[in-house]
Order: sequence, then C-alpha cells, then structure tokens
Amino acid sequence: MKIKLDGVAETLLITLNARAKDYKSSKSVLHDKKSFEIASQLDYDFKKFDTAWASYYGVLARAYIMDEEVKKFIEKYPDCIIVSIGCGLDTRFERVDNGKITWYNLDLPEVIENRKLLFKENDRVKNISKSVFENDWTKEVVTDGKELLIVSEGVFMYFDENEVKKILEILVNNFTKFELHLDLLYKGTVKFSKEHDTLKKMDNVVFKWGVKDGSEVVKLEPKLKQIGLINFTKKMGKILPFSKKIFIPIMWIVNNRLGMYTYNK
Repeated sequence: MKIKLDGVAETLLITLNARAKDYKSSKSVLHDKKSFEIASQLDYDFKKFDTAWASYYGVLARAYIMDEEVKKFIEKYPDCIIVSIGCGLDTRFERVDNGKITWYNLDLPEVIENRKLLFKENDRVKNISKSVFENDWTKEVVTDGKELLIVSEGVFMYFDENEVKKILEILVNNFTKFELHLDLLYKGTVKFSKEHDTLKKMDNVVFKWGVKDGSEVVKLEPKLKQIGLINFTKKMGKILPFSKKIFIPIMWIVNNRLGMYTYNK
C-alpha cells in the first residue's frame, strides 16, 4: 500500500518504523505487533532510518514511559476518556486498552483516512478528522462526566510558541477538567533540525519549539498546573546497547521529556 504524506505528517512514519523494528527484536521493548503489521503493508523506504540509532531507542523509551503513565491513569479511572492529539498511526490504544476506556484519535484528514484503511473499527475508538487548531473538534469528545486524559507524542515540537499557546487555550476553554501528557523537546535541540538523525532525511520538517523543565507550558497557559516531568533517558539508558551507553550523560540534557499537567475549571 502506497502512503503519501507531506511535511510534519510524514514524521509519523519515524515512530511507526521504530515500533515495528522493535517488534522483530529479541529484546523488544513494546512488543507492538500491530505496528509491525502496519509497516509491513506500506510501500515506503523505511531503510533510510536504519542508521538513526538515537531516534530508534529514543522513540521506544518515550513510548514505553508514556504508555506506563497512561496505564496509571487508566488504573485510577478504568472507564476514562482519552484523546490522542496528532495520533498519526499510533498504536497506544492497542497497547494499553483495558476493555473499558473510550479513545479519540485526532489528526488531519489525510492521516485519519490512512488510519481507517489500516485499523479495524472499534466501538470504543473514535476518529476526529480535523486540525487541532479548529475549536470545534472538542465538541466531538463526549465525556459524560468521566475523567479525561489528553496525550500528545511527537507533535508539539513542530509548532511554534504561538501555535502551542493556541492549542492550550482551546483545551482549557472547551473542557472543564483534564490531565495532559505532552512529549516535550529540549529547547537546545530546536536549532539542530538539519543535524537530527531522522529529520534530516525528510523535506520541509523542522523543530520549532522546546522547553527546559516543562514550566514553559504553564507560562503559556497559567490555568494549567504542572504535576510531573520525566526525562525519557530514564528508560533509554536501560535499553541502549553497551557501546552506546557512553552517550547517556549527554542524553539526560538533550533528550525529550514528558510534561504532565492538570486543569480543573
């Protein structure tokens, strides 16, 4: 199956490739069979990412930690509602589903169309085919008083500060209560898009925004309260091959981190 994605939308294939490649490994971190099945169906040059070891282990560590935090939320609220902003071809629902949660995938129309071709229908999974900058996408999320978790992985670093602020405003203006988990780029990495091991292999894709400790999110939207920050090197350091562990100290500085926030109107 040929897949045609341009710009930022194409970056979803970086993460898909890492999860699929991991499934074939004897030391698999995610055991993500669905990602392997999807990647196997696509006519795309995934081999161009073969030398990008830092992104490979970084994606796995990020996905693992974000999965664990989502699972903690689900344990507390078994029938919760979860929204994935910029879902791409993400398979987190398949990895964390407890049989009770309701999941909303939000992404651009061309991405959602590809999802529909590659994922089976599920009564508890809803697709929202809209831009995150459209206010009315929030109206499609039905919470019925249930706890709401909003997650976003590999997305916010491609927006500039004003765009991030706009998204945060949409969230607090349209939901009365939620927990927010954001994958955040280190601010020092923003200017190195052309040197990044996977981004340099793509056209018209650059990093635009990053943080130091996640407090920058609250500065953009003071109605949010920061409740946590996890550096993905916490897991990455454990899964790196021995020959690469020399890079762990620098990874603690430049790696992405998970920012966690709450909002209660």
